[in-house]
Amino acid sequence: MINLDLDEEDRMSLEELAAHHRYEDVRRRARGLLALAKGHRTTVVSDVLGVTSQSVRNWAQWWGERGLDGILIGHKGGRPAKLTAEMLETGKNCACKQPMTLREIAAVIREAHPEAPTFSMDRLSIGLKARGLSFKRTRLSLKKNATPKPSPARAKP
Repeated sequence: MINLDLDEEDRMSLEELAAHHRYEDVRRRARGLLALAKGHRTTVVSDVLGVTSQSVRNWAQWWGERGLDGILIGHKGGRPAKLTAEMLETGKNCACKQPMTLREIAAVIREAHPEAPTFSMDRLSIGLKARGLSFKRTRLSLKKNATPKPSPARAKP
Protein backbone atom coordinates (compact mmCIF):
# COMPACT_ATOMS: atom_id res chain seq x y z
CA MET A 1 0.00 0.00 0.00
CA ILE A 2 1.34 3.41 -0.98
CA ASN A 3 0.55 6.34 1.25
CA LEU A 4 0.70 9.56 -0.72
CA ASP A 5 0.64 12.81 1.26
CA LEU A 6 -0.65 15.75 -0.78
CA ASP A 7 -0.94 19.32 0.35
CA GLU A 8 -3.97 21.37 -0.66
CA GLU A 9 -2.23 22.95 -3.67
CA ASP A 10 -1.15 19.57 -5.07
CA ARG A 11 -4.62 18.14 -4.50
CA MET A 12 -6.22 21.03 -6.39
CA SER A 13 -3.74 20.65 -9.25
CA LEU A 14 -4.44 16.93 -9.55
CA GLU A 15 -8.20 17.51 -9.44
CA GLU A 16 -7.90 20.02 -12.28
CA LEU A 17 -5.75 17.62 -14.29
CA ALA A 18 -8.18 14.77 -13.67
CA ALA A 19 -11.07 16.85 -14.94
CA HIS A 20 -9.64 18.94 -17.74
CA HIS A 21 -6.34 17.71 -19.15
CA ARG A 22 -6.13 17.17 -22.90
CA TYR A 23 -4.90 13.56 -22.74
CA GLU A 24 -6.82 10.70 -21.16
CA ASP A 25 -3.71 8.99 -19.80
CA VAL A 26 -2.73 12.11 -17.83
CA ARG A 27 -6.30 12.41 -16.49
CA ARG A 28 -6.13 8.73 -15.46
CA ARG A 29 -2.81 9.24 -13.66
CA ALA A 30 -4.19 12.20 -11.75
CA ARG A 31 -7.27 10.21 -10.68
CA GLY A 32 -5.00 7.37 -9.59
CA LEU A 33 -2.81 9.63 -7.47
CA LEU A 34 -5.87 11.21 -5.87
CA ALA A 35 -7.16 7.75 -4.99
CA LEU A 36 -3.79 6.79 -3.49
CA ALA A 37 -3.83 9.98 -1.43
CA LYS A 38 -7.24 8.94 -0.03
CA GLY A 39 -5.67 5.70 1.18
CA HIS A 40 -6.90 3.21 -1.44
CA ARG A 41 -4.72 0.21 -2.22
CA THR A 42 -2.83 0.04 -5.54
CA THR A 43 -4.73 -3.10 -6.59
CA VAL A 44 -8.09 -1.36 -6.11
CA VAL A 45 -6.94 1.76 -7.97
CA SER A 46 -5.55 -0.32 -10.83
CA ASP A 47 -8.78 -2.36 -11.12
CA VAL A 48 -10.96 0.73 -11.19
CA LEU A 49 -8.78 2.57 -13.72
CA GLY A 50 -8.15 -0.48 -15.90
CA VAL A 51 -4.35 -0.48 -15.62
CA THR A 52 -1.80 -2.73 -13.96
CA SER A 53 -0.86 -2.19 -10.34
CA GLN A 54 2.73 -1.64 -11.51
CA SER A 55 1.53 1.39 -13.51
CA VAL A 56 -0.01 2.86 -10.37
CA ARG A 57 3.22 2.29 -8.45
CA ASN A 58 5.15 3.97 -11.29
CA TRP A 59 2.87 7.02 -11.11
CA ALA A 60 3.46 7.31 -7.38
CA GLN A 61 7.21 6.99 -7.91
CA TRP A 62 7.20 9.66 -10.65
CA TRP A 63 5.17 11.93 -8.39
CA GLY A 64 7.65 11.44 -5.57
CA GLU A 65 10.66 12.13 -7.79
CA ARG A 66 9.42 15.00 -9.98
CA GLY A 67 6.06 16.08 -8.62
CA LEU A 68 3.58 17.31 -11.21
CA ASP A 69 6.13 17.11 -14.01
CA GLY A 70 6.53 13.41 -13.32
CA ILE A 71 3.03 12.56 -14.47
CA LEU A 72 2.88 15.14 -17.26
CA ILE A 73 6.01 14.10 -19.16
CA GLY A 74 4.99 10.47 -19.32
CA HIS A 75 2.51 10.98 -22.17
CA LYS A 76 3.72 8.86 -25.05
CA GLY A 77 0.43 8.06 -26.70
CA GLY A 78 -0.42 8.04 -30.36
CA ARG A 79 0.78 6.34 -33.46
CA PRO A 80 4.38 6.89 -34.54
CA ALA A 81 4.78 9.45 -37.30
CA LYS A 82 4.89 8.09 -40.84
CA LEU A 83 7.02 11.00 -42.01
CA THR A 84 10.24 10.90 -40.05
CA ALA A 85 12.46 13.92 -39.50
CA GLU A 86 14.95 12.49 -42.00
CA MET A 87 12.25 12.20 -44.68
CA LEU A 88 11.06 15.77 -44.06
CA GLU A 89 14.63 17.05 -44.26
CA THR A 90 14.99 15.31 -47.64
CA GLY A 91 11.82 17.04 -48.80
CA LYS A 92 12.96 20.40 -47.48
CA ASN A 93 16.36 20.14 -49.14
CA CYS A 94 14.95 19.27 -52.55
CA ALA A 95 12.29 21.99 -52.29
CA CYS A 96 14.92 24.59 -51.41
CA LYS A 97 16.92 23.78 -54.54
CA GLN A 98 14.10 24.47 -56.98
CA PRO A 99 10.38 25.23 -56.88
CA MET A 100 8.37 22.03 -56.67
CA THR A 101 4.81 20.94 -56.04
CA LEU A 102 3.93 18.77 -53.07
CA ARG A 103 3.48 15.78 -55.37
CA GLU A 104 6.95 16.28 -56.80
CA ILE A 105 8.43 16.59 -53.30
CA ALA A 106 6.59 13.42 -52.25
CA ALA A 107 7.99 11.59 -55.26
CA VAL A 108 11.53 12.64 -54.33
CA ILE A 109 10.99 11.48 -50.74
CA ARG A 110 9.60 8.12 -51.89
CA GLU A 111 12.55 7.68 -54.22
CA ALA A 112 15.08 8.50 -51.50
CA HIS A 113 13.27 6.41 -48.85
CA PRO A 114 11.64 3.43 -50.59
CA GLU A 115 11.03 1.65 -47.27
CA ALA A 116 8.84 4.50 -45.97
CA PRO A 117 5.12 3.91 -45.42
CA THR A 118 2.59 5.81 -47.50
CA PHE A 119 1.81 9.30 -46.25
CA SER A 120 -0.70 11.99 -47.13
CA MET A 121 0.00 15.28 -48.83
CA ASP A 122 -1.54 17.08 -45.85
CA ARG A 123 1.02 15.56 -43.46
CA LEU A 124 3.80 16.47 -45.87
CA SER A 125 2.53 20.02 -46.15
CA ILE A 126 2.28 20.42 -42.37
CA GLY A 127 5.73 18.94 -41.83
CA LEU A 128 7.36 21.21 -44.40
CA LYS A 129 5.56 24.30 -43.09
CA ALA A 130 6.90 23.47 -39.63
CA ARG A 131 10.37 23.60 -41.18
CA GLY A 132 9.82 27.09 -42.57
CA LEU A 133 8.63 26.41 -46.11
CA SER A 134 5.51 28.03 -47.50
CA PHE A 135 3.43 27.14 -50.49
CA LYS A 136 1.47 29.11 -53.01
CA ARG A 137 -1.42 27.69 -54.87
CA THR A 138 -0.91 28.17 -58.58
CA ARG A 139 -3.79 29.13 -60.77
CA LEU A 140 -5.02 26.55 -63.18
CA SER A 141 -6.13 29.18 -65.64
CA LEU A 142 -4.27 32.42 -66.08
CA LYS A 143 -6.11 35.66 -66.46
CA LYS A 144 -5.03 37.61 -69.46
CA ASN A 145 -4.05 41.21 -69.08
CA ALA A 146 -5.00 41.97 -72.65
CA THR A 147 -8.70 42.18 -71.93
CA PRO A 148 -10.42 44.97 -73.75
CA LYS A 149 -10.66 48.05 -71.63
CA PRO A 150 -13.99 49.78 -71.53
CA SER A 151 -14.03 52.72 -73.84
CA PRO A 152 -14.39 56.16 -72.28
CA ALA A 153 -17.96 57.34 -72.06
CA ARG A 154 -18.87 59.38 -75.08
CA ALA A 155 -20.77 62.55 -74.69
CA LYS A 156 -24.26 62.23 -76.05
CA PRO A 157 -25.33 64.89 -78.50
